[in-house]
Amino acid sequence: HDQVNWAMVEAISHVARVMGLKTVAEFVEDESIFEACRQIGLDYCQGFHFGRPVPLTAIT
Repeated sequence: HDQVNWAMVEAISHVARVMGLKTVAEFVEDESIFEACRQIGLDYCQGFHFGRPVPLTAIT
């Protein structure tokens, strides 16, 4: 977890909150990334930590 990258995510999250926008973290692949997103205060997360992609035919 590169400190510069996380600082950028935190700054973008802050700007989004000020503007009244919601944030989504993509590529959340493990618990440590999820916890960092939670600490920053991101609104939504998605990625392999929560589940693998499934074919559309498996959903319908």
